[in-house]
Parts: sequence; structure tokens; C-alpha cells
Amino acid sequence: MNNWYTSKVIKGNQKGREIGFPTINLDNPSLLKGEKEGVYLAQVRVRDKNHWGMLYYGPRLVVDETQTTLEIHLFEFNEELYGQQIQFRIYDYIRGVLKFNSFDELKNQLEKDQREAINFIKMVVSA
Repeated sequence: MNNWYTSKVIKGNQKGREIGFPTINLDNPSLLKGEKEGVYLAQVRVRDKNHWGMLYYGPRLVVDETQTTLEIHLFEFNEELYGQQIQFRIYDYIRGVLKFNSFDELKNQLEKDQREAINFIKMVVSA
């Protein structure tokens, strides 16, 4: 683990933005083939600067999709990256793929996931 991967940012359906968790959608989910599907703590390198975030690898069951997607919500980041190449690496596995009945349920879970991710960052940074 902790290998750097490179992928291109593509335009998504912007549902994450609507619930307060905008994501960068990546064009090559097969980069993580062999990894468990779900949510991970991730580090993303954008223009030689590292940012923390939560990576999701798997189908978006809240919208009944079946294809595997790869997207990352960056903490405290608000720039457009469409068409740019970014690098990322995965760290802590937070949870597996879950089916949500509404975007409110998804938002509540993402808030929990984010708290767990931030706690892990604090442990890594202080180590």
C-alpha cells in the first residue's frame, strides 16, 4: 500500500457537491483492482502539494449504479481540477460499500467517515 497512482479528473454528476461532500471523479477505477471496495483515507498530490481526503472505490448504490467508480472528497479544498492529472495514495481502510436509501443517509455516514479519517490523520501526523 501507499503506492502513488496517477489518474485524470473527469466531470461527475455533482451529487456529492449537493450534500456538502464534493468529490473529484477519476477516470480509471481499475487502478485499484484487487483492493477492497469501500472508503479509504487518501492523500492527494495536486501541483506538488499534498492534501488529505476520503477516497471511494466501488459502485454508487445510493443512485443504483453498478459500475465501479473512483472518487475522492478532499478536505478543505475548493478548486476545479477537471482535466488535470493528479496523484493519490490510499492509507487507512474506513469501511466497505453500503447501500443508502437516501442522500441524507449517505451524508450522515460521510460525516462519520470524515471524523474517523481526521482522527487517523491526527495519529499519523503526531507519530
